[in-house]
Amino acid sequence: MTNPHDAPGNPVLPVYAADPDAHLIGDRYYVYATNAGFYPDKETFVNGESPDVGHGFSLWSSADLRSWQSEGPILRFADVEWARDLPHAWAPCLAERNGRYYFYFCADSRIGVAVSDSPTGPFVDAKGEPLVEYRDDLSAIDPMVFTDDDGQAYLYWGAVPGFWLESKIEYVRMHLSVRKLAPDMVSFVGEEMPTIFTRRLRDDWHDLDHIEASHVIKRKGTYYLQWSEGSFSSPDLERSYRVNYATAMSPLGPWHLATGGPILQSRPEIGVVGPGHHGVIRIPGTDEWWCVYHCHPGDADRRIFIDRMSFDEEGRITPMVPTLEGPPERPVRLALTLAQTGPFASGSPIPFRVAAHETFSKIEFFSGDLKVGESAGDGEPWTWNAATIGFHAVHARGTTSTGQLVVSQSVNLDVIAA
Repeated sequence: MTNPHDAPGNPVLPVYAADPDAHLIGDRYYVYATNAGFYPDKETFVNGESPDVGHGFSLWSSADLRSWQSEGPILRFADVEWARDLPHAWAPCLAERNGRYYFYFCADSRIGVAVSDSPTGPFVDAKGEPLVEYRDDLSAIDPMVFTDDDGQAYLYWGAVPGFWLESKIEYVRMHLSVRKLAPDMVSFVGEEMPTIFTRRLRDDWHDLDHIEASHVIKRKGTYYLQWSEGSFSSPDLERSYRVNYATAMSPLGPWHLATGGPILQSRPEIGVVGPGHHGVIRIPGTDEWWCVYHCHPGDADRRIFIDRMSFDEEGRITPMVPTLEGPPERPVRLALTLAQTGPFASGSPIPFRVAAHETFSKIEFFSGDLKVGESAGDGEPWTWNAATIGFHAVHARGTTSTGQLVVSQSVNLDVIAA
């Protein structure tokens, strides 16, 4: 694993980083991850002792998916009262709704949520307590938020309790959980539901029994639940991290395990061991998907890689091939963001910012597949004046002079009764 970082390629970040969650927001890509430069060195993070800087998270961003820059710290445990004295700042994720950004994070097997009006923070604790409390029988780590087309958001999380719990209980639960989020994105609706569930006795432990790092995407009506299993740190290829997945016709399952083995696994001949705990970015308006994951060369010094995720004609994810080349440049050509925060009252104007990085003959605006507006192709701001009550995923479509269609990332918003 070699990249001098005088030229782009894998690893894409020049710092120790793990557990990436990746997003396209407006006209930039973002990677939210464990460590990612927050700590002065790897040892400080690994030892869980950081008296000078405390614990927290930093952020990286890119204009083209290939060259990345640090956005600096975005959340410090020192500013979160219930997490102030806790170690282990792990595995964050982000969700966007109504022009606000919700940052879900782990604090020593508890999940918290913080909020900001910017994807770069700073983020402020939203509840004054964990969203998911500590439990003996399930590690409350690795949050992931998926928002479906109807606006219902789901929080997935969980992992096998670590080895430190094996002496306390007779069995451990291979348990990934899911629970519906309310539209405010900081509270739940309904009860917790297991997505994958097995039991292992203490004397039957194996690294590959360890499952964590849920990630859900939707493609052509099918839901894909992906997870990592194995030991992230082990150099043993029989036990090291890898990614598997299952499919369903609902975000709540039932899930059917995909055949064909892992879709992402080690490639030691190029120094890639234990790839996993990934996020996914889709280029809007295309079937082009990019997997953002961590791996290491055999020493547990995890770094962030980006490689292509593809599907066959039957909708199966084809095994991914880790590379040192990384992604090609994918600059954002058309971007849409909210100019105010919501939710929005029915009948009130909803202002948007439009960033057009090339000339379009026209730009049209859609809620789902329904056209709701149009503007000139110069990227002027647009206001939606007749939004109906309910959830809307709004995106822009720009038409070039040659007739090519360019699509922006969607923006999620709620319109409520006045």
